[in-house]
Amino acid sequence: MNYHDPVDPVLKQFLKSKAQDLVIPNTVETAVDNTLSSLFDQNIKKRSPLKRWRWAAVAVAFFFVLGAVTILTVPTFAEVLRSLFAKDNPDIGLMRAQKLGLVINPHIKVKDKGYTLVINEAVADPTRVTLALQLFDENGKHDRDKLGLGDANTITIKDDKGKVVGSMYDMGYTSDFYYMVDFFSEPLKTDKITIEGSIGTLGQSNESLIKGNWNFSFDIDMKEANKQNNIEELAGSYTTPHGMTVTLKRLTRMVQGVRFELETELDDAAMARSPGDLWEKQMLSFHFETTGGKEIHSVNPRKRNYLDSLMTSDHKVVGNGKMRWSYTFKYLPEDKPYRFVLDAYSVAEMDGSKISFRPSDLTEPQTFKIMNDSLELVRASLEKSQVNKGAYETVISFYGKMDNEISHEEWRAYDSAGKQYDVSAVGGSSFENTLTDHWREGYISMGDRRAKQPFEFRIMKLDQIPQELTIVREVVDKRYKDPNWSVLLK
Repeated sequence: MNYHDPVDPVLKQFLKSKAQDLVIPNTVETAVDNTLSSLFDQNIKKRSPLKRWRWAAVAVAFFFVLGAVTILTVPTFAEVLRSLFAKDNPDIGLMRAQKLGLVINPHIKVKDKGYTLVINEAVADPTRVTLALQLFDENGKHDRDKLGLGDANTITIKDDKGKVVGSMYDMGYTSDFYYMVDFFSEPLKTDKITIEGSIGTLGQSNESLIKGNWNFSFDIDMKEANKQNNIEELAGSYTTPHGMTVTLKRLTRMVQGVRFELETELDDAAMARSPGDLWEKQMLSFHFETTGGKEIHSVNPRKRNYLDSLMTSDHKVVGNGKMRWSYTFKYLPEDKPYRFVLDAYSVAEMDGSKISFRPSDLTEPQTFKIMNDSLELVRASLEKSQVNKGAYETVISFYGKMDNEISHEEWRAYDSAGKQYDVSAVGGSSFENTLTDHWREGYISMGDRRAKQPFEFRIMKLDQIPQELTIVREVVDKRYKDPNWSVLLK
């Protein structure tokens, strides 16, 4: 009587289960299926121990092939770490998560319309969620440009109550997979998160879109990651010469990052310089360094080639003149002391500095100095409006050398009759004359002299070039670089 050896279907199912996370080209998959069928579907009356050893050899060979396919087609986070090491930029948070066993395999493999979406690695803690997503075509080749996130495709993060707490985006970083990540400005407080992917369209806007269903969902248990949180209360307070008091608050150490918190408060004189909500438009510049003066991380410096590991930052109003700031870094030293150094800060303040000139005289450049800033006007022209279709506006082209910040400046223009106009300042900028060993020196260059592309004051609704023109900086993004304070953190 013919019968199947009971080992055969068991081994077949075992091999199939081990291959479930792999993406194999269609031709290879067909060949494997045919081989399995020819091997396992034979009617054999009797099997000897020797033949069972042959089956074991087949299994070993099969795993060898699958292993080779895995290495070639599915890079893992371990491989990412190797590439990061090669670039002298190791992701310490990811390494720590791996060491603690927090990297999971959600076994996501979704096929439709010839494309296969695969997720084999994901890791989460209250700092961030990271996952490696691959999209394979029918030949088993990863397609790095087919998936776009936006209105049609989203990957959301929900807490244990079903509330959406984040949305993932692609960092780009590597061509081996889509490096999906989301950072949390406030540490996430939940015992579980759910990652939900709604993927219904593949392709770029300049090509035919592929409609399909590559949706997925999986949970990540956060309990173990939450146990790793450690809060350190900080001490230290300082008042700058111009009326800002800075107070250190706390460090929160998590698996993939360290959250640093501090508060600032402006005194009455400083608040008077920034009426209304101007005082809320601030920026802090600081860095951490070893006791030997070696840079660890920097935030908003003027320094050339500074070290940056800032993942996310946030600030909010907590009182009149008072702000709470938080910054999450990839790491800060745990086993040795280091210093926090306040380098500079900026606050939007009332200004009133004026530049008056005759546009017709700009056949030659004219330079104006206001506070610690310098503007070189080079041209006046009448151009089509970028805002009001069909209208024209006066454009003053210039190059700037700015010691102050430029993010919160406000300008206004007045013609020879005293009529006022709104002004928008547009163009490219960069840091110049910065130093590799100094965090405060250097200036912002407005416009690109090498490319002959100046910055522009676009004066809206001024549809003819006037004989006289006055441009007023009503609000300056005032930069103070005279703090003298550092704190040793142990």
